[in-house]
Amino acid sequence: MASHYVQFETASGQTLLVEADVAEVVPPTGVVKAGVGDKIRETIAAARDSLDGAMRRAVSANAQAIIEAVQDLPRPPSEIEICFGLKVTGEAGNIAVGKAGSDINYQVKLVWKRP
Repeated sequence: MASHYVQFETASGQTLLVEADVAEVVPPTGVVKAGVGDKIRETIAAARDSLDGAMRRAVSANAQAIIEAVQDLPRPPSEIEICFGLKVTGEAGNIAVGKAGSDINYQVKLVWKRP
């Protein structure tokens, strides 16, 4: 089975291919999916956003929600470590938080320590 990819453009104008699930790139029978056209591009879907923008939104929104929840604790910890996986999809946003144990494209680890 051939690999399938989502093509992103970076802030510097370069392109980057990220492997994605076949279901995210290849439409069901009888459906034409945006970004997937002729035979040459049948295994590559064009991302709707830049990699930088999609990554920034995914990391920022998830980290901010967790930070705010921890800060609301009666006794916040002296150190916070957040780990989550990011998965590239062919759908809106193009970057999603992957479920535990799934195939993810990026593992993100953020650590904060109080001075």
